Amino acid sequence: MLYGKLSSVFTTSCLALLLSACDAGLTLGTRAMTEPLPVVTIPGALLPVELSLSAGLALPSPELDLGSGSDFVSFVRVRNLRLNILDTSDQDQIEDGALDNFDFVSALNVSIRANFNGTTNELLIATLPDGDPQIASAARNLNLTVVNSETDVLDFLLAPGGYDIVLGFSGTVPADNIVLSGEIRYRIGVGI
Repeated sequence: MLYGKLSSVFTTSCLALLLSACDAGLTLGTRAMTEPLPVVTIPGALLPVELSLSAGLALPSPELDLGSGSDFVSFVRVRNLRLNILDTSDQDQIEDGALDNFDFVSALNVSIRANFNGTTNELLIATLPDGDPQIASAARNLNLTVVNSETDVLDFLLAPGGYDIVLGFSGTVPADNIVLSGEIRYRIGVGI
C-alpha cells in the first residue's frame, strides 16, 4: 500500500514537472537547416571606375520553412554563411572575358533586418573583415565569419512583415555584372 502511494506521488510529481517544462521553453535537441539566398546582380561598369561601392542590398528572403514542428522550435542561430558567384555571371551583356570573382570586394557585412511594431531592427550576422585572406584571391566563393552566433534570430524569421538579408559591400565597382547567390546554415533548437 505504501508502495502504491509513493508511486502515485512520484507519477504526479513527474507529470507536474513535465507540464511546467512545457512553459519553460525546454530544448530537447537540435537540427541543422540550410536556406538558399535569392540571386542578386551587382552592376558593373563598362570602363574601369575607381568609385567606392558601399551598398546595402536588401534580399527579401522567403519565410523560413521550419517544417510541421514549427510550434516546437525554441531557437534559431546562424552557423554559416556562404556567398558564391553563379556560372551565369560570366555571360552578361558587358562581359569583360575574365572569370568573375570577388576581387571587387574589400569588406562585406551581412545583417538580418525586420520590422517590429513599427521599428526596424537590424542585427549583424556575418562579416568578411578587412585583411581576410579570401580578399583579392580571385575567389568565386566566400565563407563569411559568423558573428553573434549565439544570438537567437527566430523573432526575425517569424516577423509579421517578413525579413531581409542585407549585404553591405565595400570595394570598387566590378568590371562587369556579378551575379551571386549563397546560403545560410541555421542551427534550430527543437523542444517543448
